[in-house]
Amino acid sequence: MSEWGLTTRLRAVVTLGSGALYPGYLHLLDGVHSGVPETPLEMLNRSGGFFPLTLDDGAVFLLAKAQVAQVAPEWPPEGTEPWQVHGRRVRLQVTMTSGEELVGEVVVSGRSGHNRPLDYLNATGAFFELELDSRPRLVHSAWVSVVRPLE
Repeated sequence: MSEWGLTTRLRAVVTLGSGALYPGYLHLLDGVHSGVPETPLEMLNRSGGFFPLTLDDGAVFLLAKAQVAQVAPEWPPEGTEPWQVHGRRVRLQVTMTSGEELVGEVVVSGRSGHNRPLDYLNATGAFFELELDSRPRLVHSAWVSVVRPLE
């Protein structure tokens, strides 16, 4: 057992609002979903203001969630099938406060009349998932200036 308890390490690159990049390993709680670790999105939206990131050399940084603009995790973990998410795929253009533009898709689902991009963005928590080139990007809404649906 590591200092972080029963966790699964997952490679990711964390980008702070300042633009600083931190490549390393997230620590996801084990056994949250019938023996499967929590998702990176669940970890980021869990209560608590900080999370640990372990670098390749073993150094540990405790990063403030409020300062994280986006996280690019290698998800799903190698050898794991991706979860099937059902809903309508919507293409979005996300403009970050840094000026960076991300174009990707989100899956919106919900009861009739509540499956718009606005409903998705307001229901996810501080971080939301945007799929870029079949890879998730976890975006902190506080570091977003504008979201434009592209449909």
